[in-house]
Amino acid sequence: MRIMIVDDETFIRVNFKTFLDWEQEGYNLVGEAANGEEALAKIEELKPHVVFLDIRMPVLDGLSVLQELQRRKFPCKVIILSSHNEFDYAREALRLGACDYIHKPNLTRTAVLEALDRIQKQISPYADMGQFPVQQEKNRSELKTLFLRDLVIGVIRHKWEIDQKTEQYQLQLKQPNVCCIVMHIDQYEQVMERYKKGMGHLLGFSILNILQEVLSRYDELELFQTNPKEFVILKSFSNVRSMNEILEERWRLLRKVEKTLKQFLNIHVSFSISGLHSRLLDIPKAYHEAQEAAEMLFFEVQSNVAVYEPVASRNEKDRAALAHYEQRIRKAITEKKMADAMKILHEMFAAIKERRPADRHEILELCVNLHYLIQSHLREDHPGTETAGVQKLMSAERAEFLHGMLVQELEDLSASQAEDSSSSNYKIKRVIDYIHQNYAHDLTLDELAGYVGLNNSYLSRIFKEQTGSMLIPYINGYRVKKSLELLKEGKLKTYEIAEKVGFNSIDNYYLSFKKIYGLPPNEYRKTCMGK
Repeated sequence: MRIMIVDDETFIRVNFKTFLDWEQEGYNLVGEAANGEEALAKIEELKPHVVFLDIRMPVLDGLSVLQELQRRKFPCKVIILSSHNEFDYAREALRLGACDYIHKPNLTRTAVLEALDRIQKQISPYADMGQFPVQQEKNRSELKTLFLRDLVIGVIRHKWEIDQKTEQYQLQLKQPNVCCIVMHIDQYEQVMERYKKGMGHLLGFSILNILQEVLSRYDELELFQTNPKEFVILKSFSNVRSMNEILEERWRLLRKVEKTLKQFLNIHVSFSISGLHSRLLDIPKAYHEAQEAAEMLFFEVQSNVAVYEPVASRNEKDRAALAHYEQRIRKAITEKKMADAMKILHEMFAAIKERRPADRHEILELCVNLHYLIQSHLREDHPGTETAGVQKLMSAERAEFLHGMLVQELEDLSASQAEDSSSSNYKIKRVIDYIHQNYAHDLTLDELAGYVGLNNSYLSRIFKEQTGSMLIPYINGYRVKKSLELLKEGKLKTYEIAEKVGFNSIDNYYLSFKKIYGLPPNEYRKTCMGK
């Protein structure tokens, strides 16, 4: 089978020619073209069986090439290469005779071989004649999904467009009472860990297949996927006039979806729901409302459903109250009052749940700050590890999860401080013993910290907390104390005593001695020892 590629992007053509061994696969890549005019000339010359044709090109675009091929009755099959935002072009190309299309982002070896295999069966005398209608249906389904995505994001703005495509794709939606339900996969990252690398798309495929089967009995409903962890259900209740009936039917629908996905895929989902709208043209607004309602899921504790309600603007007083909670927690942790810190943390999350004083991003930022604070105390003797867990916090889907995580960290800090207190007592005792044994040497903070496996600043702080003295003054004080014995003996000169007890200069010895006993060592010996 002879193949030709037509695309104005050099990268696409080069990639197309090199991402598989054409001859080994049984195909002959006979040529390429960079625009529509060049393509027509080469198609006439090379007579390819299949042309991969870009829609958007200079000189002559893909649609014009298709029209000309149809006019000239060239028998080649055409596979359209389109971008995601070229829905109308792709639809028109299929109307003009293109037999298949591939989205450029999905232009892979597998996609090309599958498309060629379908065409091979079409042109083979032994082709399975049922295959082509199946592919046509697949194309129609994908184009329908593209249209629905464009509809919810507001690309479709005219009633006539909606009416036309509603008929074309046999959409089930009617007016009035139209709502948008956005379904979110909970703990998406953990769910994806079940799938091998590169196979994550199977999750979305499975969800759509299962739900399309289950929801087939519901009328006035369309289901499609917008991104890997978000699905949209558009539902209208045109024949239902009672609000209670609408709410009951909607509730049954959500519970059916939830139960089915738990049963067959073992996944949990949440729903955010728009208000009811009278026109299909209002679907973009409904989708926006559902997205806003999704933010409210963050504050829910037990429910996995959030219904859109206009949110009153948050004021500076609310934010100031939240900041005050943070300050109080900081103060309690710094003062090692863990019970107080825990109490304030519970109060803060109760306020978050009740008043929702800030949006999700602001609350995440506050919790990350508290996480860093707790970890900085928890890992004080091993700095640099406090960033662990930030990613876990930032991916939190519920404020309740943040609450639980910070409670656990505070409990860990409290236990660590109790353990550290015992451990610190032992380590400070070892430091003191080391000083008493080695005071005559040139002791340094680095040496002492290394001896007990702590960093310098942490050792200095806990030494002061437990002894009431800074480390260096303590060492010098012990040296002065030991010098008294030598002064009493009277055998050594003052500078010799200073050197013998570890002072590196006579001046330091004099200053330290006088600071403790009020007199220089010589005068002290004369006055107090009578020598």
